[in-house]
Amino acid sequence: MRLVLSVFAVAAVLSACAKDPDNQENGTGGKVTSTGGTVGTGGKIVSTGGAVGSGGKVGTGGTSSAGGSSQPPNSVACNDVASMVATVTDPFGSSTVVLDSNSSKSYYFMANWWGKASGGSTPTPTEAISGLGFTVNNTKNESSADNNPMGFPTLFIGAYQGKPGKGSNLPKQVSALTSVPTIFKTNSSSLDTSNLNATYDVWFTTNGTVSGTSPGTGGAYLMVWLFKPSKRQPRGSIARSGQTIDNVPGVWNVWYDNTNPPCVSYVAVQPVDELQFDLNDFIKDSVANKWGVTTSQSLTVVFAGTEVWGGGNGFQVKQFCVDVK
Repeated sequence: MRLVLSVFAVAAVLSACAKDPDNQENGTGGKVTSTGGTVGTGGKIVSTGGAVGSGGKVGTGGTSSAGGSSQPPNSVACNDVASMVATVTDPFGSSTVVLDSNSSKSYYFMANWWGKASGGSTPTPTEAISGLGFTVNNTKNESSADNNPMGFPTLFIGAYQGKPGKGSNLPKQVSALTSVPTIFKTNSSSLDTSNLNATYDVWFTTNGTVSGTSPGTGGAYLMVWLFKPSKRQPRGSIARSGQTIDNVPGVWNVWYDNTNPPCVSYVAVQPVDELQFDLNDFIKDSVANKWGVTTSQSLTVVFAGTEVWGGGNGFQVKQFCVDVK
């Protein structure tokens, strides 16, 4: 196994259904340390976060999901494993994560601390990467200076801002997807989650390419929140309460914002630390209910991590895995 690490300076704007696309911050470089490996060629990170919405109301539109279950499904078949260890010390640091037994596929980690803490300071957390997981350290009880997250430390697959989509089987047109088994395990219930979330941020584009800092016109965001922070909420308003999704455990409130590109967020009613499910079940539900995702779009990038408005010290992604089929 060859470990490849890279660090970038960034102009940050981005991801998780950003309500304020003009929130920018330039990185100044930084440092990634590791127990071994070589330095990669670098690239560029662009990122953003969600914002506090204006409240929500229950809508009546869309068609209901056919069935659904509150019982956990069997463990999904997603077997990617990595054992590399590295430390990211820069707000815009990043690292390739190469798998132990599959050199043809890799994930990517991004620190993504683009926002401002109260008082105007730049957040200075560090992240300890351990295989396909990481721990956020040294957040110093900082909180956001505005309604936007200070950052979104995340792992992802797919080609994004010059980072390779090696072995991810992305992009892939939604109509051609058969299944997307995925695992996301965290320690969130052990933390104060009032000012952070644990979430997927899934991007769909019209041509399979992310050309800027969002899926672009005609694209869409789909998010899966493991819980709703008591002080924060997704973009938009509630389109449906108490939704069940075929083959996915739990009950979900669905938030929707039709701003182009639109964003649909599935938020677990009962907070959970982890999920093992087929992401394609959420995709099909979004298509059926006309919540932004269409069969002609392409699944392009899958992120998973935590949007942090405040706190977050010790937040851990224990495992992340995605297998696009």
